[in-house]
Formats: sequence, C-alpha cells, structure tokens
Amino acid sequence: MGNYDIENPGEMALYHAHCDFMPFRSVIDTTKASTSALREYYSNLSKEARQQGDYITEDFAMTSGMLYGARAIPLAYSSLLLIMVALLEEAFNTLCRAYCIRCNYQVTYKDIAGQGLERAIIYLEKVADVKGIKSDANWEYVKTIRDARNLVVHNGGRVTGKIDAFEKFGFYIREEDKQIMFEHDDIIRMYEAIMAFMERVFRIAPVNS
Repeated sequence: MGNYDIENPGEMALYHAHCDFMPFRSVIDTTKASTSALREYYSNLSKEARQQGDYITEDFAMTSGMLYGARAIPLAYSSLLLIMVALLEEAFNTLCRAYCIRCNYQVTYKDIAGQGLERAIIYLEKVADVKGIKSDANWEYVKTIRDARNLVVHNGGRVTGKIDAFEKFGFYIREEDKQIMFEHDDIIRMYEAIMAFMERVFRIAPVNS
C-alpha cells in the first residue's frame, strides 16, 4: 500500500484493482498448467494403451483428449475472459466510488443511465471531470475485449455483425460458425493491455483539480 497515494481517488482505486488483477494472473497460469497436464495425461494414456494392445483404452484416451482440447479448453479460457472483464468493470466502479466519497458528490455512478464500463466512464467524465479515458491508446482494444465478453455471455461467443474490430486485434474467429476462440496467449495479451490501460487512465487528474 505504501506504493500508492491512498488520498488520491485514482491511486486508491488502482490499489484495489491490483489486489484483484495480480492474483488473477496466477489463475491464468494455473489454468494453462492444469489444461496442459490433462492433455498430456490423455496422450500418455493413449500411447501406453497402444503399446499394451489395449485398443479400447486407447480409443477412450484419444477421444477424450480430442474432446477436451476442442471443447473444455476453449470453455476454460472463455471463463477467464468473463472474470477478467468483470474485474475490470468493478475496478472502474471502484474508481467512481472513490471520487464520490473523496469529493462528496451527491450523484453516484448508479444514478447514471447505462451499465458497465460505459456508465462508469460517463460518470468519471461528467461528474468527476476526468477527461481523456477514451483517448487512451488501449481503449479501442479494451472495448473490443468487452464486446467479446458480451458475445460469450449473450450469443455463445458467436459474432453476428461485423468482425473487423475483432480481426484488427487478432481475435481468432472460427470460420464455420463465427465463434470467437481463445487460448492462453490471447488471455495474457488481453490481461496486459487492461493492466496498462488502468495504470494510465486511473492516474488522469480531474480537469479542475
């Protein structure tokens, strides 16, 4: 905590954001380790069964390994995306609460129409007088990450409209059904972009400070 100016709303909110996001990095790494271990288990089981002439077990291991790689692992990384965006939205809500408490505003972010990141940013701009969040270099990418999360929640991860923004930022979209697929490196790239984004925008001083 000594590395943050807790009297400053942005620094206080950034401290709380780091308290969530830094442990979350371990969750990402643990997910990679556990999924890799299980894939290796099925691979080894298949090889051992083949050497022993146990074709039933070999077939089971090969089928299970393929299904795990094709279905379970993408679901695991989609789950990480949902958690990450939820943490991001809560970090921005915390920033709004910090300004509200510190500056004794009578209006809270919940009084603003809308939801999620957009509502928090409107509050920060209109009430707290924090300008330039959407001018940050990472904003468009962060917004696209949020849009990908919304597709996972509301449409099974399938893109129904234009895919230009997703392609621009290197999202893999499966050709046969337009579903966005994620791997460990994708989640890490998103995580690092969000962390850099918060590091900068949470430290923007209000115009009339």
